[in-house]
Amino acid sequence: MPDGYASNLSRCANVQTGTIQGLKSHDCHVFMETFIPLAFSCLPTHVLHPLIEISNFFKDLCCTTLKEDSLKKMDENIPIILCKLERIFPPAFFDSMEHIPIHLAYEAWLGGPVQYRWMYPFERFMGESKRSVKNKARVEGSICAAYLHRETTYFCSHYFKNFMLSPTHVRNEMQWQVEPREGALSVFRQTGRHAGKEFTHWLTDVEFNSAHVHVLINCSEVKPYLEYVIIHL
Repeated sequence: MPDGYASNLSRCANVQTGTIQGLKSHDCHVFMETFIPLAFSCLPTHVLHPLIEISNFFKDLCCTTLKEDSLKKMDENIPIILCKLERIFPPAFFDSMEHIPIHLAYEAWLGGPVQYRWMYPFERFMGESKRSVKNKARVEGSICAAYLHRETTYFCSHYFKNFMLSPTHVRNEMQWQVEPREGALSVFRQTGRHAGKEFTHWLTDVEFNSAHVHVLINCSEVKPYLEYVIIHL
């Protein structure tokens, strides 16, 4: 995922107990849209398909561009999806919140894209304001002073070059000068940087075979050989 799109969800997952905890509201939103098909891919088909359908429903609902035909189709399909979920989960799981998706497609048809109506920007702004409080006796004044200081810093940053940064913090959008490796395959000539501390990890046989297959499938130099094999099969 892009930097800043969601928190580190791996820290919220406990492999030993099989639970996920400590998610923010936006993390739950990202998990519902993106990771449900991956997290529950090992479940039976009659359980997995309704989960994928509800995940795709929210993904289509949160698109930046909405079409009336798609919203009408979503409004017709969501009752069927919820009926499928009622056949999987116990009755105690369902309350008023689980039946709200029935009205979301019609609400989007009336109000437009949800990006202009949801609470994530305001929650983020309130969180930043709360963290900027240094004087608990003067909360409002502390927030105003921090906001003025932050806006002044943003305004002044337009008059400085991009390389004038703090040595302890590096922007993720900076262009890193990486020398191209001649003679290497295309999959090994991608620009990037390391994430976190370096450590040594020995691949298992399964991981090695997965990496081997990934290189063979996604490498442009191997594509002619794959096409040759497919044609002559």
